[in-house]
Amino acid sequence: MTRKIRRDNVRSRLLHRALDVGINLLALTLAYVIKEQFSIGVRTEPLSVQVVLHTFAVVALIWIGVCSAMEIYTFKRPLFPEIVSLIAALAITIAFFNTYVYFTRLFIYPRYGMILYAVIGSVLLIVSRSAKLAAQRGLHRRGIGVRRAIIVGRGKIADQLARAFRENHSLGYRFLGFVCQNDDEASTPDVLGRLSELEKIIARMQPEEVIVTLPGHLHQEILNIAHRCQAENLRLRVVPDLFEVVMIRATLTEIGDIPLIGLRDPVITGCQSIVKRCFDIAVASFCLVLALPFFVLIPIAILIDSRGRGPILFSQERVGENNKHFRMYKFRSMVEDAEERLPELVQIEKLPEPMFKIPNDPRVTRIGKFLRRSSLDELPQLFNVLKGDMSMVGPRPEQVSVVNNYQLWHRKRLCIKPGITGPMQVGGRGALSLDERIRLELVYISRYSILEDVKYLLKTIPAVCRARGAY
Repeated sequence: MTRKIRRDNVRSRLLHRALDVGINLLALTLAYVIKEQFSIGVRTEPLSVQVVLHTFAVVALIWIGVCSAMEIYTFKRPLFPEIVSLIAALAITIAFFNTYVYFTRLFIYPRYGMILYAVIGSVLLIVSRSAKLAAQRGLHRRGIGVRRAIIVGRGKIADQLARAFRENHSLGYRFLGFVCQNDDEASTPDVLGRLSELEKIIARMQPEEVIVTLPGHLHQEILNIAHRCQAENLRLRVVPDLFEVVMIRATLTEIGDIPLIGLRDPVITGCQSIVKRCFDIAVASFCLVLALPFFVLIPIAILIDSRGRGPILFSQERVGENNKHFRMYKFRSMVEDAEERLPELVQIEKLPEPMFKIPNDPRVTRIGKFLRRSSLDELPQLFNVLKGDMSMVGPRPEQVSVVNNYQLWHRKRLCIKPGITGPMQVGGRGALSLDERIRLELVYISRYSILEDVKYLLKTIPAVCRARGAY
């Protein structure tokens, strides 16, 4: 039996781009009309057709560029993250458009028009996405437009996929069951049969998509599944066995007609690195203004607590992007001779992993305990961000002695700048093992977008309040 494979991914992305560009242009037009009709602000001269077309072209190009950099049309997201990313893209688009207008002086666009454009554009984008997802979910609940899928393999990743299919109807999948590899898994729930029975299972269940989560060393079995799916005209997706190592970025080349997949460490480059740097400077500058009272009160508290002995700031050599060393600054939270007293508390060479946290560390001062629990000791790192040594969000800045004992895969986290906050700080701080922390950090790098940075900054506030692992 021959089935038609759906090829709606590219078409869907193009449709979304066109729809969102249309919404932007509609919002821009409505903003100008409302401003002029209701005499909001200073009246402007009527815009010529040439200026209108020029404006539409610039806004459309900026929107497409910003959305491409933020990967808005690359991944499916739940409603709230989708709306947040769209509004962030709209804000960046307006900022770039205003910059373009200011420097080119080709025309003057009214300030109130921009404010109305932001409001109307946000409302239209929210309404369009909400309506689309509501309609999509309604259709999917009725079994319309869903893909029937089976998962080959059992394990954590397979269970995560099945749970996602069941809980998130907007993904558009109807999960049929698992195909297991071993006989001892055949009696577990939702198992349709063994791998040797795949042909019969396909004939019985009539799936449209087969998702393989088998280990990579089962090369021949995966190849056989691929041949079977090709014969049945089924879409095949394979979860890479390297998923847990987070080597996501890949390139496809050919040598002598042999396809080669090139894997490289996840890294933030190009437009994303420029946007991230601008974001860091803006956020760090804003936080410094807000934190000015703390930069007055905390040094006074440290001096009183230590009776005027010892420095206010603590600096230490840390390892940053591409193994570059830099001096990281913090408010001092320990006694003056803390480094000399460390061998009394822990023998680093005998530790099971090259990192340590000491609960109830006797070297921590009274004010230091409060600074650490509240993370206020890390405020001077805002200057590290402005210098370019650190980012607002990223992996934890690690000590040189710890990095020297890294395993090879641990070093993948050094491909971007360390951050004041990030997956480690949000995920549990000192309560996480080294491997757990680095896995979280590599997932962050592989999924990076400005929206991810905003999400981690917002999650930092409740994480600091919980103070889990802060000692």
